[in-house]
Amino acid sequence: MVLARHKPKIIAITGSVGKTTAKDAIFKVVSAENFAWKSLGNYNNEIGVPLTILGAASGKRNIFLWLSVFFRFIRLLVGGSYPKFLVIEMGADRVGNIEYLINIARPDIAVVTRVGEAHLEFFGDIETVQMEKAQIVEALPKPGFAILNCDDPRVLAMQHLHAGKVITFGLSEEAQIRAQNILIFQNPGDSSPTSVKNLGLQFEIKYKNKKFALRTPGLLGNPQVYSLLAAFTTGCAIGMPEQKILVALKDFTPPAGRLRPLPGIKNTILLDDTYNSSPDAVIEALKVLKQIRAHRRIAVLGDMLELGTATETAHRRVGRLLFDLGINLLFTVGERAKFIADEARLAGLNRLKIMEFDASDEARIPLQNKMREGDVVLIKGSQGLRLEKIVEEVMAEPERASELLVRQTPDWKLK
Repeated sequence: MVLARHKPKIIAITGSVGKTTAKDAIFKVVSAENFAWKSLGNYNNEIGVPLTILGAASGKRNIFLWLSVFFRFIRLLVGGSYPKFLVIEMGADRVGNIEYLINIARPDIAVVTRVGEAHLEFFGDIETVQMEKAQIVEALPKPGFAILNCDDPRVLAMQHLHAGKVITFGLSEEAQIRAQNILIFQNPGDSSPTSVKNLGLQFEIKYKNKKFALRTPGLLGNPQVYSLLAAFTTGCAIGMPEQKILVALKDFTPPAGRLRPLPGIKNTILLDDTYNSSPDAVIEALKVLKQIRAHRRIAVLGDMLELGTATETAHRRVGRLLFDLGINLLFTVGERAKFIADEARLAGLNRLKIMEFDASDEARIPLQNKMREGDVVLIKGSQGLRLEKIVEEVMAEPERASELLVRQTPDWKLK
């Protein structure tokens, strides 16, 4: 009813990985020129999407806060100012989730980041994941835009589901909007905590035979490049000037826990990627770790959850790569991550350089004791492992945990 009353343009984002970062980057671009709202945090489900439409936060267990949400709904039905654009993240961990969400908020622009091995415990196989995500494209009206990752064949195949405009982004030459000459910049003195401010990405965006340079401190790795490309593409789709898009993106900060560089104790650098985990995302994060100059590279890897029958295979695939990626020390956390440790040993990583723990609390002090000046430490696992507790233990400014880390609300802190 609120949408029918105000008729905003809806930009919907889905994918197995990268949804939230892409959503935030898209919002940064769109809101530079337009009144817009976005999904708060990861409000991407049957409760979060309606709250986004209302521009409200969850009342959680407080009846009075839920009453205020209801009164906000009534006010918006009557009238008042309302955004021109809604930037909505749409998540799915079971068949039928996307259909439910697009029936609430049918998109005018659909952005699909990637289809990967996520939530396989509930989907069964990756083909079902693909079909679920594809519904966001099928729901588009003919004048709408499908914005698709050209480098993922499962995403690119969705272009045939939309009779209207399709724009592709990616790193391959086939992409209509392409990133090239991607480098991680890192100023000398990389072992200093202040070096985090001098660590980031620089690359070119090629579009319609034009090239645009972009330098983004604090962002690392190809997954972040894809998010920025999705945002650039969305800005172009709604008619924004390219230079205005670039200005919006140059100081974009990724959400907490998404491969975010933070200063660590003992003049080290932490790569905080603790929001969640999946096989493809872990491998991308490890590639970033390899590219950063370091005294030693340390990987702290937790269980990847909800992989169903692919659990052991997926963890072993990660473990097999660690030796070739130049990891000097490996910490694993959780029962499933033991497959990572076992496969790393088989691949040639020295068993004395591998430490295994059942829970994040057990790994905090051992990691702290092992860290040395100049180390770079990647910390990544599914949210059920609570690896942000480890980050808090070894970050240089733990007093800023509530500002910099994921899951710092009082209810999460008690878990």
